Amino acid sequence: MALSRWVVGISALLLGACGGPAESGAGLPVGDTASVEQRSEEPGGGTRYGQHRTYYHDAAKQNWAGAWHADCSGYITQSGQVTAYFTDTFFLCS
Repeated sequence: MALSRWVVGISALLLGACGGPAESGAGLPVGDTASVEQRSEEPGGGTRYGQHRTYYHDAAKQNWAGAWHADCSGYITQSGQVTAYFTDTFFLCS
């Protein structure tokens, strides 16, 4: 008896967590997938940029504190110290 209550309780939780019973797609447009254009793009699509950020110890940006670099291959390197004062440089990936 206790086991059947447990099964019913778990089933109700799962049904509620999954969004309940399947609903019909009433009101949703039905598309024709035969006319959909397909094309291949790199992840992120469009033009890709790399980034280099230089950190400084002071607001005058004269004393280097560290650097952060994200290259076109997706590698990120960081050296030195991260501060509130920085400049960003973006470059185009070929």
